[in-house]
Amino acid sequence: MSADPQPTTPGPGPTRPGMLQPALAVVLGLAVVGFFVGTDAPPIEGSPLVQSDGDNDAHIDSFMPTYSDAQTRASGVGMDWDKELASLRGDGRTATVSLEGTSKADDLKARANLRAYDGAPPTIPHAVRQSSAAECLACHDAGMQLRGRVARPMSHAPYASCTQCHVVAEAPMPGPTLAPDATFATNTFVGLASPVAGPRAWDIAPPVIPHRQFMRERCMSCHGPNGRDAMRSTHPDRQQCVQCHAAQSGLEQRPVLPHPSAQETRP
Repeated sequence: MSADPQPTTPGPGPTRPGMLQPALAVVLGLAVVGFFVGTDAPPIEGSPLVQSDGDNDAHIDSFMPTYSDAQTRASGVGMDWDKELASLRGDGRTATVSLEGTSKADDLKARANLRAYDGAPPTIPHAVRQSSAAECLACHDAGMQLRGRVARPMSHAPYASCTQCHVVAEAPMPGPTLAPDATFATNTFVGLASPVAGPRAWDIAPPVIPHRQFMRERCMSCHGPNGRDAMRSTHPDRQQCVQCHAAQSGLEQRPVLPHPSAQETRP
């Protein structure tokens, strides 16, 4: 006796590959027809992207010079940025310096107004972002003259955090403003006054340095082309300042040793 036949599940109907090929042929034909129709279409008059044949050559020549022409061609906007930046540095070291009409007392007073005492870091008379030291060095590395103002060059080597010593003097000041604390004692500290001039050994001798040299290694900060008028040197082209201008041992905290001939001779 044979078993009953098992019911079968109807599967998907047979595919018709003959219907797919005509569809692909229609799409390909439309693409080919559209390509040739688009390339043969006349240009739209007045379009900024369409130029006549005569203007096309001139347009290409203006933007694609030869290598030989590029060497003698006038530079465009921003091409001479290094020369334009150098023009803001002020007079060079070889320029003639005249101190006529300047007042050293006024310049020393203006310099002292930016400091709590002589030797203290000068305050910042403008708003800062404190993003990086590069923003400070852009003007204060070599100094700059812009829009009637002079950015004095630094008197020391560059450091990574300028605002660690230099604070903003005017609003807006970064960070929260702390309320005064009555428990703090009154500050009675009185700093040194700015020196006027260093003494000379004789009338025409070079004056000695009237201040400490710590954090003031760059003499051109005050005495160079971007220094204050009456404090500028008449010979900024000379590089070795301390070759003629000696330091004061008292300010540098260097003891003065007696000459060997004055010392007692031990047996």
